[in-house]
Amino acid sequence: MSPYVELVPGTETVPLGANNQRSKDMLKAIENDEHIKRAAIEAAAQLKKARLFFEQAESVGEEIKPILYYYGGTYFLDFVCLNLVRRESGGHPGHGLHVTTDSEGWDFDREWARKKCRVHVDSTGDFPFYIDALTISGWATLFSGFRLHKDTKPAPWVVRENPAPLFPQKVSLDLLCNFDKERYLKDNPEVKKWLVGAPEEMVWKLTSLMMDLMVVYVAASLARYSTPAWAQIIEANRDDIYNDIRAAYRSVSEGFALFFEDEHPFQYSYDTRIPPY
Repeated sequence: MSPYVELVPGTETVPLGANNQRSKDMLKAIENDEHIKRAAIEAAAQLKKARLFFEQAESVGEEIKPILYYYGGTYFLDFVCLNLVRRESGGHPGHGLHVTTDSEGWDFDREWARKKCRVHVDSTGDFPFYIDALTISGWATLFSGFRLHKDTKPAPWVVRENPAPLFPQKVSLDLLCNFDKERYLKDNPEVKKWLVGAPEEMVWKLTSLMMDLMVVYVAASLARYSTPAWAQIIEANRDDIYNDIRAAYRSVSEGFALFFEDEHPFQYSYDTRIPPY
C-alpha cells in the first residue's frame, strides 16, 4: 500500500473523485463527533450481522448457502465503508448488481451456467458504492473509475482517471470465474499505464475479492430465481462451476477480513462499544 494514502479520507479528499465515480451516491467525510458516533454504531451492527450470516452459512443446506454468504459479504463491506465515509444515496437502493439468464435452467447443460448467465454492475446500489468508498480511501481496484496518486507526501493529490474500468457491460459467469488479468492488461494497455505508481498487488487482490463477491451474488440470484439451474449446479453432475462458486464463498467470508487485517481504519473505538454477541 502506498504510504501516501490516507485510510480515512477528510473533507478535502472525499470530493476529489466525484467526477469519476462508478456510483451515483454522494460520498462525504466523517467530520464531527455526531458523525463518528453514528458511524461506530452502524458499523458495529453490520459487523455483527456479517459474523452471524457467515456462521449460519456454514450450517445450512446448499440450496440457500450462497444467499447467506452474499449478505455476510455485503454486511462486512458495509462495516468497512461506514468507517471511511458517509453515504448519501443518489439513486435507487439495491445490490448494485443485476443478473440475467437465458432461461430458468430447465434446459441446463454444460454451457448454461458459464455462457447463459450474465451479471452487470449498475450505477446505483451497494456494489458501485463499495468501489468508490474504497477507492477514495486508497484501495483502488480495476473496477475503480479513478485512483489517487502523489509522488511525494507534501504534494497535492492527483486524480488519475481509469481509461477502462472493469465490466461496463454484462459479463458472463465464465469470464468472472476465469478472469485473466494479463490478457486484460494486454488488451487494455492504457490501464497498464494507469497502474504505474500504484500498489499493483493490492489493486489486484481487492479486484479479485470484488469479483468473487459478484460470483456469490450470481449464485444467490440463481438459488432464489432460477431453482432448476441451481439444483443442477449444486449436483455438479453436468458442470464443475460449483467448485468456482465454493472458492468464492471462501474469499467472501475469509478473504475480505484477511485483506483488511493489516490496515488500520478500525483502530479507533469512537468511545462506542460494539454490541454484544
